[in-house]
This record gives sequence, structure tokens and C-alpha cells, in this order.
Amino acid sequence: MVDIVSIIIAVVSLIGSLVAAGFTGWISFYIDQVKRRSEAKALVHKYRDPLMLAAYDLQSRFWGLVQQNLLRYTEDENKKDLIYVYTAFLVGQYLSWTYILRRQAQFLRFSSDKTNTQLNQILDTVTNEFSLDRHKGEDPFMLWRGQQMAIGELMTVSAGEEGQLYCMGFAAFAVKYNSDPDFKKWFHPIETGITLLVEASAQGNSVANYRLRRLQHLLVDLVLLLDEDRIASGQNKQLKVDAAHSCSCDKCPGVIVTESPSVSPISKLPEP
Repeated sequence: MVDIVSIIIAVVSLIGSLVAAGFTGWISFYIDQVKRRSEAKALVHKYRDPLMLAAYDLQSRFWGLVQQNLLRYTEDENKKDLIYVYTAFLVGQYLSWTYILRRQAQFLRFSSDKTNTQLNQILDTVTNEFSLDRHKGEDPFMLWRGQQMAIGELMTVSAGEEGQLYCMGFAAFAVKYNSDPDFKKWFHPIETGITLLVEASAQGNSVANYRLRRLQHLLVDLVLLLDEDRIASGQNKQLKVDAAHSCSCDKCPGVIVTESPSVSPISKLPEP
């Protein structure tokens, strides 16, 4: 009888130990997950504003290039650099902040937070849109993934004892762009892309800017996701340009632009 009682007590103790160990393991896992989500949220919050502004500036430039005839300034020697150099800077600025975010938050893509999941999806789609070479005539602004990574890295500088990462300013960029051939060569697809857009516009060919149209839509989605307070959502500030085929943005609106040999696309949107 004593042996049976001892066995029962031992079994109960074992079960209790296993339950306690399992509960402790679950608690540790839960705390770790909460910590990781908290860290991911903190990092997104830290880099949200600069990434949002970079995306906003870039979508605005694409808006101007495809829907406001901003390309006409390439014929003005006094304003030509504002098209070529500043556009290259805006692309680099966006790639820099995405590079910084992903470097600082490598675990972010494994987060279960809905906003972080959406953020990763949009960032991946933008990266994919830049790199795809699937449609004939859509060559302008094609950047392989390696080129995007390199540009983001080159545009990123550090400061302070902790080596805080941030994107270089336009003045520093312009100096380096005009004086360092090894730096400038990474932005060659942007410079040649603008030239191709000018030539296509003169021919009434809208296909050349389809990539920019899809990118502008995706960047607007990114801004809306990050802009919790809707700071940048003033009147006519985040409208999407006329749509291009194969656009994967959220609720793609607008008129599908079709190629015409003699007629340029007509803007359906008001002045920004």
C-alpha cells in the first residue's frame, strides 16, 4: 500500500513538474514574442517619419514626371539638374531609409503585427516593381535588387558615438554625384531613364512611364500606411496618377493609360 502511495505521489509530482516546466516555457515564449513585437513597433515608429517623407517626396516626383510634364524642364539648362540630380537623390533617399529600416529590424518580417506585415508587403512589392523587366518598353528606372541595395548603402551615413544611421542630405549628395564617378554610376539607370522618358514623351508613347505609374501608386499606399495622423493628406496631395496595367497597389483607381502613337496621356488630376 505504501509503495502504491509513493508511486502515486511520484507520478503527481512528475506531472506537476512537467506542467510547471511547460507553463514556464510558454510564459518565456510569450514574453519573448511581446518583446520582439515591442522592439519592432519601436523601430518602425523611430523610422516611420523619415521613410514616410521619403516615400511621399518620391511619389510626388513620379507624379510630376508622368502627369505634369515636369520633363519639359530638361530643356532648360538652369533647371535641368533639378530633374536629373534631384530625381536621383529622391530615389536614393527612399532606398536609404528602407535599407536602414531593414538593417535595424531584420526580425521585422517575422513579426505578426498586421501593420508590420503590410509594411513588409509594400516594401517588397516596391523593390520588385523597380527590378522587374517583364514588359517591353518599360525600361526607365529599372534597378536590379543589387543596385537598389548598393544605392541605399551608399546614401546612408552614420554620426555620433553610437553610429546613428541616416540618409545624406541633398547638398552633400549633389557634390558627390557631380564629383565622384564611382558614386554617380550607380544612378545611371535613373539618368538614362529620364532621357528615355523625354524621348518617349516626344513620340507620344506612354508605355515608357508605366513602371513609374505603378511605383507611384505603391508609394502612396506606403505613405497612407505610415501616416497615422494623416499629416500629408492635404487636398490633392496623395491622389494616384492614371493607372498602368499590372498595377498591384491597394484598390487601384483611375483610367488605364494605353499606348498611343500620336497622343500623350491626358491628366485626369488637378495640379498638386
